[in-house]
Amino acid sequence: MRTTPTLILLLLCSIVGHDVLAQPDRDSLLEAWEAHIASLPGTARFEAIGDSAYRFEDTDLPYDGELTIVGVLVRPAESAGFETGYSHTGLVDFRLTEMPEDRLSSQVYYYWLTDRQTLHYSKAEARWVDTTTFQKSITNMYNSGTSYGGLSFMLNYGIWIFLIALIIFVFVAVGKQAKKARSLMDDSAAINEKAKANIDRAEGLQDELLAIARENRDLQSENNELLRKMLEAMSRQSK
Repeated sequence: MRTTPTLILLLLCSIVGHDVLAQPDRDSLLEAWEAHIASLPGTARFEAIGDSAYRFEDTDLPYDGELTIVGVLVRPAESAGFETGYSHTGLVDFRLTEMPEDRLSSQVYYYWLTDRQTLHYSKAEARWVDTTTFQKSITNMYNSGTSYGGLSFMLNYGIWIFLIALIIFVFVAVGKQAKKARSLMDDSAAINEKAKANIDRAEGLQDELLAIARENRDLQSENNELLRKMLEAMSRQSK
């Protein structure tokens, strides 16, 4: 009867212990950073000599002297709205105290720093990894044929696709409006042509009516002349 509660207690302790270990913090970042610096090909010597101080020799710069940590920062990773598998980013800011100021401001020094200050926390592996490993992981994620590839494509080319679609929509809309305007102009021209034909027809009818009126006038004049001659003839006979 006592075995079951004991097993449950041990299981709970192991789960809690695992969650604590999986949480990224300043101590785990410093431990991973020390291991990372010591493992780099250019590191010839890396020994702790005090609180946040190390004896450091590097063949890439080159440099041989004291390295002092001036700041440690752990913050949640920015994933741009999609899951990367990395929950936190860690930064260890340090200074090579015996390096001349002119060398500290050189491009070579800044390039040298890129792989020595920042680490990324992998949730799947529950450990800090260097920038090179992080970049390879993200690149493999984009090239794996999953939705990350489509997301990367949309992030890079989405705005251009949107602009092209907008331009096509504008051209189609303008084309439709132009076609409608041309149709209205054609209808207006047809109406004008019909009105002109009606006017021409009315003018033709008016000319015909005027000709008939002139003909009636002439006939009336002839009738009046005949009537006058008849009246004169009758007047002479009566005398």
